[in-house]
Amino acid sequence: MRKSDVFLVPEYAQEEQGFTRKVFQDGREEVSYAPKSHIRIWYNNQTENYPMHHHDALKVVIPTENDYIVIANQKTFRLKVGDILFIPPKILHELQCCGEGARFIFLIQLDFLNTLQDFKLLYPLSIEPFLCNRTVTPTLYSGVHDSFMRMVDAYFARTVMWETFLFSIFLECIYKMGQEYYRKNGGNANSPTAQQPEYYEQFAELLNYIDDNFTENLTLDQVADYMGFSKYHFSRLFKEHVNMTFYDYLRRRRINAAQSLLSTPMSITDIAFKTGFNNLTTFCRCFKKYTNCSPTEYRSKVGKVQNH
Repeated sequence: MRKSDVFLVPEYAQEEQGFTRKVFQDGREEVSYAPKSHIRIWYNNQTENYPMHHHDALKVVIPTENDYIVIANQKTFRLKVGDILFIPPKILHELQCCGEGARFIFLIQLDFLNTLQDFKLLYPLSIEPFLCNRTVTPTLYSGVHDSFMRMVDAYFARTVMWETFLFSIFLECIYKMGQEYYRKNGGNANSPTAQQPEYYEQFAELLNYIDDNFTENLTLDQVADYMGFSKYHFSRLFKEHVNMTFYDYLRRRRINAAQSLLSTPMSITDIAFKTGFNNLTTFCRCFKKYTNCSPTEYRSKVGKVQNH
């Protein structure tokens, strides 16, 4: 980002120095956060495009003037003013301007959320870009947009305890998204058992268990036994609560871990076995299915070093 772009609008100027340059290192955008903080917000009005890259943090893009094009996981999103696009960590994406315009861009580190017992229930929202607007998510949009605008105001005001306040707003937003997601996808209305609180608690615990053991040879029979269900009953409940099959969830979790390792020098074969796959062919096939590119192609894309 050019210096002139950052300080063009005084009320959104970054207080700290050293934020006027972004570095693409090994295909990952190296981000300077405020000292010892875990969130970064830009008022971005540049007309240049951003090349293909990824982050270790959640990225949120909200145009405020003119359209903005985001290509993520080979899907194209033409964002209108006010649209909110969530780009999960590790997702390859590029940004294309449609002429002059402006947008807020958020980068939020999510590591601490993984310590929360029920955050794993939102994992399906962290594997694909998620668009929130008046058309796609009408009952959710207004509250989420308001939350992010409050975060903007608090970030640039920099009052005492600003980061804590920002994360309190963000957590409230995540809570609303979780409630809406679980209401729509987390249970089948025709299943009287799906919405019982004990099942919600059990599945939150289960997803944490899978997260701790996904590199092992987990089977449907094992996890069904861990939950105390027959595998047929478990399969149905898992699909109702997580909106995907157990094996689909397990493979996606393994691929997510592999994406991180592909930024390292580790061989692709070693990555396959380290993330729980028992052969290279299966790993490559699954990786292609969930990321739209092969492990070699992904490594090549994130291996480009570019400076802006």
